[in-house]
Amino acid sequence: MSTVSSSNPRSPWSFLALLPGLVLGLLLASPAHAAKSHAPSILDDAAFRTDALAGLDRLYEMDFPAAQSAFARIEERYPDHPVGPLLQGLLPWWQIQLDPEDSRHDAQFLAAMDQVVDRADRRLRRDSKDLDGLFFRSGAFAFRARVQAYRGRWLRAANDGRRALSSLRKVKKLDPDNVDLDFGLGLFDYLADEVPKQHPFLKPFALLLPKGDKARGMAELQRAAEQGRFVQTEAHFALYQLHFLFAKDYGKAMADVSWLREHHPDNPVFLVAQGRIYAQLGQWADANVLFQQVAERQVDGRPGYSGAIAEEALYWLARGEMASRRYADALQYLDRLDYLAQERNYDAYMKAAGRLRRGMTYDALGRRDDALRCYHEVLDLGVEGDVRARAQEFLNRPFAG
Repeated sequence: MSTVSSSNPRSPWSFLALLPGLVLGLLLASPAHAAKSHAPSILDDAAFRTDALAGLDRLYEMDFPAAQSAFARIEERYPDHPVGPLLQGLLPWWQIQLDPEDSRHDAQFLAAMDQVVDRADRRLRRDSKDLDGLFFRSGAFAFRARVQAYRGRWLRAANDGRRALSSLRKVKKLDPDNVDLDFGLGLFDYLADEVPKQHPFLKPFALLLPKGDKARGMAELQRAAEQGRFVQTEAHFALYQLHFLFAKDYGKAMADVSWLREHHPDNPVFLVAQGRIYAQLGQWADANVLFQQVAERQVDGRPGYSGAIAEEALYWLARGEMASRRYADALQYLDRLDYLAQERNYDAYMKAAGRLRRGMTYDALGRRDDALRCYHEVLDLGVEGDVRARAQEFLNRPFAG
């Protein structure tokens, strides 16, 4: 079952799940300035960085075949290096990001991360200070922690997060002047401090991690976003999420997501993120323009514009119509949301959120019996959180419109 705030229906479920593609940034946070006494790193190789950047650029634009081709060439060139399976794992990783509730890609992704750890450990058995072994080991554990958190496996997530941070701090000691590494350190610092305060049930698991520092983490993330060489996209996305989900500072969130939209205009995750902010600010005309784009691109079959992404766009479009009391128009968007949700073989949050909004719309139209049916359907779905609580509320007292 999933728990998501109704103000942000597809927000992740914990501080570990918030890690915004952490290792996409860590991968290119090149330890090129590491002390020369250490063995050369693959990240010092200009040709590798060029190919990796090209593949990641295609990945951010949802061009999976081109990204796969670029990553396959790197694996062929470095067959025993942990970088190969990490890059290959980014394909199922982004499939998960497009629909975090869908677990069908988990096995392929986790197998790739296990292979990264195996290859990294072989290097570290030969040299405990091997930069690439530490670096990619950290990345694999950070990725793995996020997926464990998605599935509610909190102890495993916390243990993987601890191991990721331990390896990353060792890399920072070997390469203290690398600003890009501040991205991962800053994210852990902020979340380890703030999340247990906002989600008390996670406090026992947070004890497994080193103590964080919210202010220091924010400063580290801002430094990575402004001065980083390779992690700017990830740092801006992290800052957007922290401003949006934790601080509720929508002005700062908009500044970061505007940067993301300018640099990656075709990425559906960033497009939806900007639409969410407009919606939270009550700027429904601007929000509707973006969410209409998402819905249309899904119909056109644009890469990355999955049914799950379209469902959220339709949800917000319906909310926009409800905000203007155009309840019949809202039902049209909810009809299409229901149609897309029927393709799932599990109870997704958007299905429940759409059903809740349908019940509220029926209440506003004076169709109480239909509204009651919808609220009961929400309670019958295996989804927890605000949507369930609100359905129970409206069962007892009709939504007034």
